Amino acid sequence: MSLFRLVSPGLRAGLLVAVGSVLLAVPFALGLSVAAIVVGVGVGILAIGLGLAGTASEGRGTLPLSAHAAYDLGLAIGLLFAAVAFGAGGEAGAALFFFVVGLVQLTLSAVTRYSAGPATPSFLQ
Repeated sequence: MSLFRLVSPGLRAGLLVAVGSVLLAVPFALGLSVAAIVVGVGVGILAIGLGLAGTASEGRGTLPLSAHAAYDLGLAIGLLFAAVAFGAGGEAGAALFFFVVGLVQLTLSAVTRYSAGPATPSFLQ
């Protein structure tokens, strides 16, 4: 196990709900365009749904951890592509916002341990 994969699936779920909440609220607060608000609300709802689906390891409404890994990476890449699209459309504020949130999501994906094992590094066991 890598030292950089210390975020548990439960913590990841909570952080993803926080990222989704930021995507829902901040475009309104920044006064971004209607297109940026629509994208933020849509992706925010998706992020919150993925976060809530990751709060339990089994049962109704959950996804396998391998699916969470794929969806988290897809969400990060989608946010970065949205930033490029808004940048190409001349909306610098929206481009910067989605770029920063995309980097946060990409970092969260990189440091999450997508396994149900212990969080103790292997050299300490």
